[in-house]
Amino acid sequence: MDLEVLQQEIRSCTRCVDSGFIPHANPLVLGQPGATIFLIGQAPSRTDHESGRFYEGPAGRKLRGWFLDAGFEEADFGTRIYAAAITKCFPGRNPGSSKDRVPSPTEQKLCRHWLDAELAAVQPKALVLFGGLAIKTFLSKAPLEELIGQVFEKDGRLYLPLPHSSGASTWLNSAHNQALLAQALVQLEKLRECV
Repeated sequence: MDLEVLQQEIRSCTRCVDSGFIPHANPLVLGQPGATIFLIGQAPSRTDHESGRFYEGPAGRKLRGWFLDAGFEEADFGTRIYAAAITKCFPGRNPGSSKDRVPSPTEQKLCRHWLDAELAAVQPKALVLFGGLAIKTFLSKAPLEELIGQVFEKDGRLYLPLPHSSGASTWLNSAHNQALLAQALVQLEKLRECV
């Protein structure tokens, strides 16, 4: 399927609204044919939802900073880097909390065919998996400490796991885990040079 047609179909999706998970849909897409890197996160943030663009909130800005530190340019987002998520819409907050709600398995399933279709249309050389949900979905359920800092090859593609940069995550509070992130950013720079 043509990527532009696919993106139009994604933008018109209301499956999670129709199923009662979210009050209104605003599915996000950001990317072009020929992107060599496919970035997959958990779900758009509230800021992303309001701006209509992926990775615009505080965690997203930190992630973009990691990419810039690895030698990418801001213009690479949406061109060289196809930005996506396990679900296309902001899932809302956890009840009584300021933390974003993790999309339910049913919501993930409702969106999965869109993500698979995007991957098929874009045919990236590498997937950057941002956060635990993306890592568990596409790579491994192993602890992050066993995965971060390495590149994996599977089905003819490279996979680079990155921890989530949210302030709600305590994973990066450990000096050991910060060292693993530093290794991962070296790997991200190598990806930039080879794909």
